[in-house]
Amino acid sequence: MKITDVEAIHINPKLCARNANQKPRFSGIDTQTIYKVTLNNGVVGWGDTRGHVTLSDAAVSALVGTSPMPHLHNDHSTGLHGALYDAVGKSLEMPAWQLMGRKYRDRVPVAAWTRPASPEDLAAEVQRAVGEGYMTFKSHSCAYYCVVEQTQAVQDVAPAGFRFHWDFNHNRSLAAVLPIITELEKNHPIVGYIEDPLPWTDIDGWRRLREKTRIPLIMHMPQLTGVQEILHGIADIYMIGGNIGNTVMQGFAYGKANMPTIVQQSGGTLMKALTMHMAAVLPTAT
Repeated sequence: MKITDVEAIHINPKLCARNANQKPRFSGIDTQTIYKVTLNNGVVGWGDTRGHVTLSDAAVSALVGTSPMPHLHNDHSTGLHGALYDAVGKSLEMPAWQLMGRKYRDRVPVAAWTRPASPEDLAAEVQRAVGEGYMTFKSHSCAYYCVVEQTQAVQDVAPAGFRFHWDFNHNRSLAAVLPIITELEKNHPIVGYIEDPLPWTDIDGWRRLREKTRIPLIMHMPQLTGVQEILHGIADIYMIGGNIGNTVMQGFAYGKANMPTIVQQSGGTLMKALTMHMAAVLPTAT
């Protein structure tokens, strides 16, 4: 089993009709790179990632003519890694998770997501997601909509058991965020998680906030490797993502610490499938 060809194909998938006339909240959300890895046995593996990424001649040369097996645990870009797992899994007739580790679950909860929106539009997005089977929904807060009003609009339309995941963008002070979270905790039980309520470097603020709320706090991209954050008691859940080798390593470490993790990746449907395979083998992925 050898790699004979590697391609990076740039595409621009259209935004869905409801967002066609709106500027995307995140740069490059309507750009993707599709990775195609071909093996000498005729098998083709596919992966994707957000943005237009170019493979250098040196990167391609380092892969072509080699076995894909050693590359499964390297730090390649996530989309390329997905194509490698896809190609090897197809060749060995086994799912990608089986190449990553021991399976802990057969079902993986997946959250829906949208750009910042008015209370009315956010409520409509939640109803759309519920209709598609999602029971967790993530959105970023922003400077021009009221978090409380948005949350109330969602709570008015969401079914029992639905959980809303707020990302506060790690840019508030404790004095600013504590009244908001206190209000959400008191009157809006639909809020299941608060991500990045404070700057990542405000260790004392995170610890103090965690003592004052029952809503689980999520830290995305721990700046001290994640282990130090656990020792300081900063968050209840840690969000991981990026290249597969590092993500799986972090996920196993959090599993040993009995600390829940959320896996977040950027891409399309292929990336979603790959992320679900990773979450299947991480002991505390939620």
